[in-house]
Amino acid sequence: MSDEWLKRFAVVGGITACATGLAAFGMYKLHRSYRQQYEWKEVGKLSNLMIHPVKACRGLQVVGAECTPLGMKSSDGCIRDRNFAILNGDNSIVTMRQRSALALIRTSISDDGKYLQLDAPDMPTVKVPLGVKVTNDNDVIRFRLWRLEAEGYNCGEEVASWLDKYLNSSDHKLVCYTPDLEPKRNFECPKWGSRASTHDQSVFQDLAQYHLFTLASLDELNSKLENRVGVRNFRPNFVVEGVQEGFEEDNWRYVRIGDNVILRMTHLCGRCKQTTVDPETGVVNEEPLKTLKGFRCVDSSHPDHKGLAGAPAFGLNLNLEVSGTVAVGDTVYASY
Repeated sequence: MSDEWLKRFAVVGGITACATGLAAFGMYKLHRSYRQQYEWKEVGKLSNLMIHPVKACRGLQVVGAECTPLGMKSSDGCIRDRNFAILNGDNSIVTMRQRSALALIRTSISDDGKYLQLDAPDMPTVKVPLGVKVTNDNDVIRFRLWRLEAEGYNCGEEVASWLDKYLNSSDHKLVCYTPDLEPKRNFECPKWGSRASTHDQSVFQDLAQYHLFTLASLDELNSKLENRVGVRNFRPNFVVEGVQEGFEEDNWRYVRIGDNVILRMTHLCGRCKQTTVDPETGVVNEEPLKTLKGFRCVDSSHPDHKGLAGAPAFGLNLNLEVSGTVAVGDTVYASY
């Protein structure tokens, strides 16, 4: 190799190392500013971490994950939370609110990490390639998700036919987000956009990048129910154990997980019919929504009253302030 090429490699290597160092230093300063700016109280431990690769389908429990500005990502980088979504023939989102059978679609990653696998009762496994790149704009589908424009790459006919057969209706399609596409801009939402920062974006999550609640809140709800419900009824990313009182999280302005990740609460999470779908059977019940409506609707003085529009609140919607990795067992802190 010539001296000229060696010089070029040295320059590129130096620039890369410098950029990496500056980025790390910038993240350190940002994290330190949050640590110093707010008073933190230890509130519990992280008991559950969940990633839902396909919106409205069964999620995966993981022991560790990376928190990114577009949502939670698996530690191996293969999958991201709500990175896939199902559309109908009108290019409208399909969720368990319309098709409760989606609760029984299980997701997994192939052993080689190249495919998302979908399984459902009485259906063969279907594989969907991961890491695709958009090469033709005709493969991009534009649709609306909670009043916001979204883009997804059409994952093809094989998985579309699989969905049609399983749901016993036609014209379904699976779309995925890729880095070639524009993410949703949360701050443009006409209802909750004022709670978002201009850097708040997401993939196919509803109204924020992350969702959290405490086991104490779930326990309080279950104390009022004849038949208990579980974590999966509420499809969170984070569940916190060790909190003394139910719904204490309502008052958390910021959440810190472990030594790095910091999230900002945007608003309480309003609950809908989707919570009434039994995640193990797909059967729709009237609970827990009926009971939640009896004690978890905020009054007119609450800042979220208008946005919730009568929906009962359970858990927090959060956007990311400082990226990092998290793991089950991490200490959770809150700033009030």
